[in-house]
Amino acid sequence: MTKRRISYGICAVWLLFTFWFLVANRAVTEASSTMTLPEAAASEGFNASIESSPFAFAPQESSPDKPVEQVRKNIQVLKGMPDSQLLPVMHIMRTSLGVRCDYCHVAENNKYWMDDKPAKQTARRMLQMVMEINRANFGGRPVVSCNTCHRGQTEPVSIPAIGQGAFANTTRDDSSAKPPAELPSVDQLIEKYIQALGGRAAIERIKTRYTKLSLQRPKLVNSGTPRAAIINRGETWTMEIYRKAPDRYLAVITSPDGVIQQGFNGATGWIKTSEGQREMNAVEIARIKREADLYSDLKIKERYSKMNVARRERVNDREAFVVVAQRSADGKTEKLYFDLQSGLLLRRTVFTQTVLGLDPEQTDYEDYRSADGVKIPFTVRVSYLDDNHYGTTRNIAEVRNNVPVDDTKFNPPTAQR
Repeated sequence: MTKRRISYGICAVWLLFTFWFLVANRAVTEASSTMTLPEAAASEGFNASIESSPFAFAPQESSPDKPVEQVRKNIQVLKGMPDSQLLPVMHIMRTSLGVRCDYCHVAENNKYWMDDKPAKQTARRMLQMVMEINRANFGGRPVVSCNTCHRGQTEPVSIPAIGQGAFANTTRDDSSAKPPAELPSVDQLIEKYIQALGGRAAIERIKTRYTKLSLQRPKLVNSGTPRAAIINRGETWTMEIYRKAPDRYLAVITSPDGVIQQGFNGATGWIKTSEGQREMNAVEIARIKREADLYSDLKIKERYSKMNVARRERVNDREAFVVVAQRSADGKTEKLYFDLQSGLLLRRTVFTQTVLGLDPEQTDYEDYRSADGVKIPFTVRVSYLDDNHYGTTRNIAEVRNNVPVDDTKFNPPTAQR
């Protein structure tokens, strides 16, 4: 098994199935091996989004996030921006205009710094304009972005379309219009969600869980050539996960290059690959304990310092209540979409701040099925602005609750002599 595959595999365990393809990004985008991993999501229920960071096999201290101009060539407008934000900012710009990277860049490996294309100079002027608007009007906060005007087009639409503001009475509001329906409280939505899953008692009866699933993840093809590319969800890995209350955990990942294991026995966390075996550090153990929690759906409010029901929106063909929440741990904003009728969680969006606005990560929960009286989303789809490089889909093949699992299963394997 190559070291690159091992690194990806360990990341996959932490993210429960969302990957940041560092090498692939170097082949086809401006990515850097120092980029911070996206938020990631794909566990069951409310464990579906845990913080993540790249892990090599040997534990390493995180390197400081240097200003981008100290890491990249030919940075002119974005000086002072953390290097970790470069790729998310590039994809905010790209998706705002509805274009590919080569619209502005020479899209060959290590040539993104070149200024051959006029569109790149235009983009720099537009960045300066946007930053000045935000400085002059919003205290420097990135309220206005490329997408404010472009909305997926290379040229903003400045003239309203005929009929865009058509009303029966264009002068004043219709006094007979119905007032908006009253929104439920956060507590009401959370309680309905728990009941929709099967109820508090049914969830608490689960003491162990075995899950077998497949993971569709990005695949790098033609590596090291001018035709290098990423195939969206083009590769499938399999995983078997064992959980035991309160915090025992074992994941066995089978990749094309071999098997990766990680476990936690309540005291010691460990990772094993074909390269060897090591203990987890404190940060890794904290993550795996969150992932092991069978009762996370009962602890939703503990994650947030603020929660409020904002409005109703459609998610695909479903009507949903939108809860806007601020996380206690890092202050990030999340939006939670609860089905108006069933009460189930349909979507969760996490927003990461960049100098050019918010970078969204969207997790969709689909195909809820009952496993011993507790509903689980059997399909979890994680999507990004740069979905080719990050997007994953997890499909559960089998779930068994309260199966006998001996505590020794979670112990580190005996070292081979």
